[in-house]
Amino acid sequence: RRGSMSACGGVHQRAFGRAEVGRQPRIVINCSSSDDEGRKLKRREKNRVAAQNSRKRQTRRADELHEAYESLEQENSSLRKEVQMLAEEQRRLSEALKAHEPLCPIVHVTLVSPHQQ
Repeated sequence: RRGSMSACGGVHQRAFGRAEVGRQPRIVINCSSSDDEGRKLKRREKNRVAAQNSRKRQTRRADELHEAYESLEQENSSLRKEVQMLAEEQRRLSEALKAHEPLCPIVHVTLVSPHQQ
């Protein structure tokens, strides 16, 4: 078989078969490189869009994580303040109890069971 380069980058191939009188041999044009180029461009575009969508998802996820971080930091700060307030309240109540104990008659009463009498 014989071939020559075509304008589209493919190869012209002559189809050999039974010769018919008065007819030129058929020429089959193989423009597969043009098809390949089209597929490459399509694949590149599809990949570009997929990469762009992936970057958007990644950015959105990073934003969500940052918001969650900020929210947790705020909650943590609030809980630390509450712990401080409760610790201070416990300290005050303990001091009040210590001050009250020497004066309280209930604390000084010894409980005697009925069987001991």
